[in-house]
Amino acid sequence: MKKKNKNNNKSLLILTLLVIIGLSWYSFVASDAQNNTEEMGQAIPIQNRDHISESETAQVYNSNPPTSGPHAGAIKGGFYDGEIEDINGVHNLEHGFIWITYRNVSTETKARLKKIAKRYSGRVVVSERRANDAQITLASWGRFDKMSQEVLDEDYVIRFIDQYTNKSPEKFAK
Repeated sequence: MKKKNKNNNKSLLILTLLVIIGLSWYSFVASDAQNNTEEMGQAIPIQNRDHISESETAQVYNSNPPTSGPHAGAIKGGFYDGEIEDINGVHNLEHGFIWITYRNVSTETKARLKKIAKRYSGRVVVSERRANDAQITLASWGRFDKMSQEVLDEDYVIRFIDQYTNKSPEKFAK
């Protein structure tokens, strides 16, 4: 009888240790997951999702660059040396893309942005945008973050892409 009681105590101790280890692991993973969902940038109130024709280019948006609102045809993801129309960039945002815009940046900064665009071409559009009020803006549906080329942090950009891809009405980004 003593041997059976000793085995039960040993089993109970092992089970207790496993529960403690499991709870500790879960607590660590859960807190890490909460840190990964911390909001980045600034939330922008969502405007309508009206589809308009390509000829209706003059639109009034509530952010610079726009993060929602009237839009026309989507474009292919990737890097654009020149500007794209806001109405096309917004359509990509509606489809879950991240739109990275830049103005007055160095050749080196363009190369860094081009590298990101190539890596994430199924979910990122990078284009020049002279109307920007910041050198670099990361935009998703209803959210953006702005920075200068001096503080461009590629890890931060990638976290923004990972966190906000497909946080949109139509989730088509890959």
